[in-house]
Amino acid sequence: MRAAPVAALITGVLAIATAPVVILLAGIEPFALAAWRLLSVTAVLSLLAGPALVRDLKGLTGPERLRLLVSGLLYGSHFGLFNLAFFHTSKESVVVLLGVQPLMAAVIGAIWLGERITRGMVLASLAAMAGLLMFVWHDYTFDVHHLVGDALTLAACLTIVISYSIGRRLRPRMSLKGYLLALYLLGGLTCLSVALVLGSPLGGFDRQTWFWIGVAVLLPTLIGHSMFHYVVKYVPIFYVNLVVLGEPILSLLIMIGLRDHYSVFRTSTLTPVQLTGGLLLLGGVAIGLLAAGRNKPVEA
Repeated sequence: MRAAPVAALITGVLAIATAPVVILLAGIEPFALAAWRLLSVTAVLSLLAGPALVRDLKGLTGPERLRLLVSGLLYGSHFGLFNLAFFHTSKESVVVLLGVQPLMAAVIGAIWLGERITRGMVLASLAAMAGLLMFVWHDYTFDVHHLVGDALTLAACLTIVISYSIGRRLRPRMSLKGYLLALYLLGGLTCLSVALVLGSPLGGFDRQTWFWIGVAVLLPTLIGHSMFHYVVKYVPIFYVNLVVLGEPILSLLIMIGLRDHYSVFRTSTLTPVQLTGGLLLLGGVAIGLLAAGRNKPVEA
């Protein structure tokens, strides 16, 4: 594989690792924050990508346009569902269930895209999931009252996997700029609609909150997610979703670095067991990246 997709995967996971941090620091309603993130990126891209999107839409068939619409709606739903899950279950449950995402991607990729499940995929998944379990084991407890939040987490994983799967088919047919603009616009409108229905405040925030909203727009959204949308053209969706598993340990390291400055992270700690699990998790991601790097980039 060319170095660019692998570098994009690494850049993407480093950028999205800031998402849990800025979500906590912004402290606004989930769908309101998602709407601001996606629609702000839409505004940034509109001047640069508007003509490209128009050209791309003209070149798509009717069914392809419908798939693009569904992909955007699912993409926006993922943001809200994932943020909402934290209000209905523990963060440990969210992290554990996040391990299902690359498995979903492997199955959907094999069935719908004809992507082969390799030995490297299995080994990377086992190492990453073992690391995830070690990472949260000391805090994880099963609670029937958290089942709604657990279901929201699984739904968030499924929506983003399906969105990436559709993107794997559409990206060779569209320019990167046009695809990004369409996805952020559709996803942002989805989140905005839900935020309005729920009556979530969309403004009136203090200066510090606006600052963290801006960081959420720039780092995890404009940079992080855009890297993954670029990569789906070249690699099986399994690898994109595997790399996402590196987010929890990287996010915790950021929180520990900030705990002396922000009270919301004051209790953030990293035990030896968590460190071991985190290293095993990152090892699984590294195995996936090496396996992806050995494969020739193939468009869907």
